[in-house]
Amino acid sequence: MSLKSTFKGFLGETVINVAMWLKLEKDVYHRLNGITLPRANGGSTQIDHIIVSIYGIFVIETKNYKGWIYGSENQR
Repeated sequence: MSLKSTFKGFLGETVINVAMWLKLEKDVYHRLNGITLPRANGGSTQIDHIIVSIYGIFVIETKNYKGWIYGSENQR
């Protein structure tokens, strides 16, 4: 991974962190960032942001790309 793409990814996640901190009520929304979970095959997976509230649990994957991203819920 290049330094440029690493920086763009960091910048994208930071923008979301700041927006959540500024916009979401702290007594209603609980924010978790950079969560790593074990996988059944012995590896691990990383979740960028999880928001827990009385309205549900929201899982956010941050991408800092320009253009279109194609796919469906059944594709890897």
